Amino acid sequence: MLVRIKAASLNYRDLLILRGQLGKAREGLIPFSDGAGEVAAVGAEVTRWRVGDRVAPLFYPDWTAGRFREAYGPAALGGGDADGVLADLVVMPETALVRIPQSLSFEEAATLPCAGLTAWHALVVRGGLGQGDTVLVQGTGGVALFGLQFATALKARTIVLSSSDEKRKRATELGAWKTANYRTTPEWDVEVRRVTDNIGVSHILELGGPDTFDRSLRALAAAGHIAQIGVFTGFGPQSNLIRLQLINASIDGINVGSGEHFAAMSDFIDAHAIKPIIDKRFAFAEVPAAYDELASGRHFGKLVIQL
Repeated sequence: MLVRIKAASLNYRDLLILRGQLGKAREGLIPFSDGAGEVAAVGAEVTRWRVGDRVAPLFYPDWTAGRFREAYGPAALGGGDADGVLADLVVMPETALVRIPQSLSFEEAATLPCAGLTAWHALVVRGGLGQGDTVLVQGTGGVALFGLQFATALKARTIVLSSSDEKRKRATELGAWKTANYRTTPEWDVEVRRVTDNIGVSHILELGGPDTFDRSLRALAAAGHIAQIGVFTGFGPQSNLIRLQLINASIDGINVGSGEHFAAMSDFIDAHAIKPIIDKRFAFAEVPAAYDELASGRHFGKLVIQL
């Protein structure tokens, strides 16, 4: 398959790769895992797609369905030795592509392969999120806002943490039930328990890492679920997990999702008219500025490159 990429989006992983924090990448590596475009040409044996179909490459090209296997890891787009999607044209096997939601533009769909799918896998596939649940979301980046939007569509309550009162206001406009400023309220776990009548939250998108995990454990309700996703505060020692046992809670490591998960998410996005939040759009020549913007943490939602 030859795919003409129309848009690509940045993830925190891309910044870590650029900095060499996820190991040494191949010289000349084409970056970015997330993009969307249209089929430009098909091989003689291709049966799934036609020229003009709107598609997105899978973050893990080999993870089409079923359980994750460690063997899928080295092929993750835009890292190690595997070229990504920041290119006019990319060649992919037909099984490594998924159809993008009909209701989304290429720019919007380019935010889905990692950020959108991670939130979907964490809350819906592994978490079983439903009406009446309460979700704690850390920050207002791509995964966090997708989590907020999916939870709102499923009639769950969401609490959003942010250091910016302006971002908290925007999160409320998107459907957040409560928000808290973790700068002015550093003991945000106490605040979370207060607003939930000391019950805690049933789901947590744990995006911070070592510096936030202890508070997440204290904010978690009995029989609750933590989705371990991010490392925004770096890499370091983990917490004592005995509390999980004491309250019959669980933790899942979440690493994007499969093509099967993507298809279900796309149907859900179309059915609920969900629009990904794009903070800024950049031209191809402005990619360095997009990396700088990502590193600054100023963004609300996703940063997109228009090709």
